[in-house]
Amino acid sequence: MDHIVEVAEGSIRPAPAATDSQRVASEAPSPDNLPNAISQRKLALEDSRRLLIRLGLSFALLILCMVGLGWWVGWRVIGADQRLEQSLDERTAKLQLVYEALHSSTQNSRITMQILLQKSATPELLARRAANTQKISGLFDALEKNCDSEQERQLLLAVKQTRATYVGSYLRALKLLLEEKNSKLAEEVMLKQTTPALFAYHNAWNELAEFELEQMTAAVRRATQRDLTTRRIGLLLQWLGAFLAAVIAVFTTSRMAEDIKLRMRMQEEVGRLNTKLEQEVAKRTDELVRAQAQLRESLAETQEYAKEIEAINELVKLLQSCLTLDEAHRQATCVLEGFFPSGAVLMLNPSRNLLDVVLSWGTAASKQGPFPPESCWALRKGQLHLAGPHSHNPVCSHCDDIPAGCHLCIPMMAQGDSLGLLSIDDPSLCGGNANSHQAQGKLKLATTLAEQISLAFANLMLRETLKYQSVRDPLTGLFNRRHMEESLERELLRAARNANPVTVLMLDIDHFKPFNDMFGHEAGDLLLRELGSLFKSQVRGADIACRYGGEEFLLIMAETDLELGRQRAECLRQQVAGLQLHYHGEMLRRITVSIGVAGFPQHGHSAAEIVNAADVALYQAKRAGRDRVMVAE
Repeated sequence: MDHIVEVAEGSIRPAPAATDSQRVASEAPSPDNLPNAISQRKLALEDSRRLLIRLGLSFALLILCMVGLGWWVGWRVIGADQRLEQSLDERTAKLQLVYEALHSSTQNSRITMQILLQKSATPELLARRAANTQKISGLFDALEKNCDSEQERQLLLAVKQTRATYVGSYLRALKLLLEEKNSKLAEEVMLKQTTPALFAYHNAWNELAEFELEQMTAAVRRATQRDLTTRRIGLLLQWLGAFLAAVIAVFTTSRMAEDIKLRMRMQEEVGRLNTKLEQEVAKRTDELVRAQAQLRESLAETQEYAKEIEAINELVKLLQSCLTLDEAHRQATCVLEGFFPSGAVLMLNPSRNLLDVVLSWGTAASKQGPFPPESCWALRKGQLHLAGPHSHNPVCSHCDDIPAGCHLCIPMMAQGDSLGLLSIDDPSLCGGNANSHQAQGKLKLATTLAEQISLAFANLMLRETLKYQSVRDPLTGLFNRRHMEESLERELLRAARNANPVTVLMLDIDHFKPFNDMFGHEAGDLLLRELGSLFKSQVRGADIACRYGGEEFLLIMAETDLELGRQRAECLRQQVAGLQLHYHGEMLRRITVSIGVAGFPQHGHSAAEIVNAADVALYQAKRAGRDRVMVAE
């Protein structure tokens, strides 16, 4: 007991030991000093009571301060969590509206592309487009009501402006196609106006979505800063409370040195209060730690979702910037291998009877193609197909049947047509993790990536088809006259720069009109196709064979002098004369051609001069009896 008192009092020195007689003499007052002793004890008792009351009030005040501190910290944390949750809910709702509007716009784009490809519009397609347009307008109204900043209003206004440009261009294309029946001009409008407007429209949506994600990130950052500030203030107040408790303890111990029992009881009471307070603080600290862990988990999920959205947006931008399907395949491979360990993309060939592997990454379990479309269960069902060791779904024939493998197939659809499928091999999609939040998120991510890749591939395929149709003659497969004029000007400029010759051959079928009248236009088309095939097989890689018009053809031979060009023309004339055509089991009559030859720089320095010289030489060959080669004078 004496040792405890010394430790508690600190600077109080222990009294020297006294003998029994001295202790009795000191404790037993004399009769004369008895009233004074009683008075002193009464005063000491009253002082002890006053100190007890002061000590109780001090500790009560300290407890109230600590309770108030705990309530204030909890109120600050709960308020910060509620504000963060409200902000995230509002931004998530806005993002949902943005993605719904973007999805409806994508559906309208697909409907427009389908109408353009079919060159006709059904009431069902028009009704769907009108419903999507009305839905987009409603989403715009909802977004305008929820705008809370000037920058957000400006971004929404930019989306409206790009949408107006895009809608105006594709309405004009539809009018040209459906009302004016001008499909060629409609395709040109779609290619030169609607497609760039669509890209700008989608970019405007993406910028609005990125702004909302930035606002979400800023809200999380502010909530984290408020939580950190609250913890610092709470810690500071705890230290202040501890300091006040120490001051009160020292003061009361120094005043209660004469009443050890009372001081010990007060110390025990203070100890019990401190223990209770520590338990409450520890309990509250555990709650704060759990809340912070939940907040970190929620923040990690939000960051992962934002990362996926950013990767999808980056993939869309990259695919929109690609000029060929090969470039798109490479870009898609770079993005897909960042999310899934292995997989492949299989596309239908032009005949739509086989699936070819166009890209793969990792150790993909797909066999070497090609495969029939019926080999994939996803294409049969028209929806994603997941097969694994714990699933009863059958494994597709285009995948290796590995017992521990997990295969996911997603059909790639665009503009109402099936383009192929996305095959993914990922063990985390099967087994015990199949129903987890992470696995479901991967399935949604894979479906979104398949939709975006399908749309991008369909746009590139349509672009290549339109480009082919713009420079090729549909009957013969040769280049058309416009491409010939551009190519001839380019070759003449190159020849003039390098001092090389260029020879032009103008060919015309002899007596083609009587041939058509005798055998019919189908036989005439057969003759033109055979001549186109012959010219493509005989010209060199650097030469250009074109259909000039009707039954006239023009060949551009780069780095070929006039004499060699005449020899090539004579060889072509002989090959045409030896051509045998069979039509409906009957051999057609012998065909001949007349050829005019002109060269650069002998017969001119411009394309018009050289073509005109070759044309004059052609008519000289006609007047000289046909079936011959004439060189321009």
